Amino acid sequence: MNTVMSAEVSQVAEMNYQNTKMQQWILRILFRLGAHKQFITQHGFSSQPLADYLHLNNEHSFNLSQQDQDSLLKRLRKYYQDAEQYNSLTQASIFQTAVSRFATRIGLNSAEKAILEFTLQLHQERLLDDVTEWLGPLTSSKVYRTLAMTLDITETEVREALGPSSTLTKTGLVSLEMNGAHLLRNKLEPFSPTLAERLYSGETSPARLLQGMINICGPAHLKLDNYAHIPAVNILRQWLHHALSTQRIGVNILIHGQPGSGKSQLCRLIANELQTPLYEVSSENESLRPISGSRRLRAWRAAQRLFIDERAIILLDEAEDVFVESPGIHNSSPLPLAKAWINRLLEENVVPTLWVANDIDCMDPAMVRRFDMVIELNAPPRNQRAEIIQEACGEILAPGALALLAEASYLAPAVINRAANVLAGIGDKLSKEKCSETLMYLINNTLKAQGHKPIKNHVAAQIPAFYDTAFINCDNPLDEIGKALTPGHSARFCLYGPSGTGKTAWAHWLAKQLDKVVIERKASQLFGRYVGESEQNIAALFEQAQRDNAILLIDEIDSFLSARDEFQHHWQVSSANEMLSQMALFEGVLIATTNRFDVLDDAALRRFDLKVRFNYLCDDQAAALLNIYYRKLQLNEPQSADMKEISKLDYLTPGDFALVARQHHFKPVSSTEAFVAALKAECWMKKREKPAIGFLH
Repeated sequence: MNTVMSAEVSQVAEMNYQNTKMQQWILRILFRLGAHKQFITQHGFSSQPLADYLHLNNEHSFNLSQQDQDSLLKRLRKYYQDAEQYNSLTQASIFQTAVSRFATRIGLNSAEKAILEFTLQLHQERLLDDVTEWLGPLTSSKVYRTLAMTLDITETEVREALGPSSTLTKTGLVSLEMNGAHLLRNKLEPFSPTLAERLYSGETSPARLLQGMINICGPAHLKLDNYAHIPAVNILRQWLHHALSTQRIGVNILIHGQPGSGKSQLCRLIANELQTPLYEVSSENESLRPISGSRRLRAWRAAQRLFIDERAIILLDEAEDVFVESPGIHNSSPLPLAKAWINRLLEENVVPTLWVANDIDCMDPAMVRRFDMVIELNAPPRNQRAEIIQEACGEILAPGALALLAEASYLAPAVINRAANVLAGIGDKLSKEKCSETLMYLINNTLKAQGHKPIKNHVAAQIPAFYDTAFINCDNPLDEIGKALTPGHSARFCLYGPSGTGKTAWAHWLAKQLDKVVIERKASQLFGRYVGESEQNIAALFEQAQRDNAILLIDEIDSFLSARDEFQHHWQVSSANEMLSQMALFEGVLIATTNRFDVLDDAALRRFDLKVRFNYLCDDQAAALLNIYYRKLQLNEPQSADMKEISKLDYLTPGDFALVARQHHFKPVSSTEAFVAALKAECWMKKREKPAIGFLH
């Protein structure tokens, strides 16, 4: 054997070697599990960094004979045996001390603590990871044996420590991949990649240790007054106060509603009111990558242990991701959440939890009833929406913009606040007019991305510039109807007749008389792609109109309320039934319009208080309307020939006058005669279409 090698190995055996726990683990893996065969080869040490770590220097040793290898192995084994015999570990490191405190706080036994410490260092220390690679792919049963031999505990203790009922597994601090054979690093997954780093620095604060997976929430931007339309909010506050005061176990609240409706803000407000820290289970890691539902649930369970002695509330947002998968007792892959398992989970948590979801349709009804309270957050009423908008960006808005934004029930407070925050940062560089335009631009782009229509001055488009009920040719006195109705009245109108006769415009005119807003939907907007979706859309629409105290305008009502014998599918019947049911219960003003009155079901027609036919203009109305438009467009005074020509038009409507007036902006009308000619062309188009429409019916 090389004399240099002999001298260096002797030095290793004789030196006052400081034995650390990781060195002990490495030596056990080398000699108890046979990894030394991969470390000591005929070419010397296969890992020079490990040789340096063990204070072995063989830079002059190559092409070792079998005798040299055996001699080196014998001496190293002697060193390992001496280290095991005297167990002369140095003073505990900062990391080991922090792990011990952490394990005590969370309630880990000695075997669980040892496995946690080993797993964290396995993912933190490259040398330990390299040594375990020499063991090759391991099945779960081999993992038990490996940990038992390395940590000097029994295999039974290892199985129990990684079993479903152990604290280590329940908190998700260490997860064992049960499927297949993998390297040890891939078989043992720690709770968080940053947990080891913080323990290495000596951190002991639960909030700091779990940072990145569990974060403390900041203050809320909304006020409790913004939730005055939700009576359950006050009950929620009182119940959580009672639960915290009595240290009640199994307190869980489910809060759901459309994205941006203020669910998380409500949780922060309640925590502020109760003067209690609110910790949120993160949905994305520090690299901004999404965290799976199973890992988030493990983080929640760890937080339950860590905050057991503190007055705290936990928030788990996007809970629907958690309720469709679990960490798996013997599998880290997403699995359907077992009812019995989640039921136990919701009965045993010691820290009150607020579960927030956008959509709870994926949750089993039996699971939903396990919550103490279930609160749905819908869009606030129009007046409260106006207050939120005014507070967030009132100084930025142009005149009239506040009313437009407040009318959009689908505009969530979160969208408003984010757009206002952007303007707060750059507003000093823009004029006031430009600020208002930019705000609307930001809001509309977000709405478009969410699948909503942009907010525009649609009211102006619905009421013609020269609107007057005198130009509606109908079989009921609309002026008297408008005067008889009061803001508190309930009424259901069916307006029918040709397009352009003023049905939609009258609905907006009536809303103006009653100082109400109009919620307008076409029937096609209510149909859903999936079973039951149309019924849900109908119910949500009526609920919104009731909440906003708005006039509900539904166009193309014949799509829902046609004669039953025309229905070909079951969903058409169920949608019609839902529409009729909601109409009967609605306490506001409903206006339904149709161009196909003849196909409406008789039972449906009985639901309307008044059926009003809108017809084409009569001769006097057409002449009077022409006199108004020629003055507005500054044309020549109509001649008798013009009046005679217009009296011959059978299909003339107020909408035709408005259309030709709009055309005037890009296709100027030079005279009243030309204006009448344009009206005649519009009527000819409708007359031309009449046979086709009749044929289709």
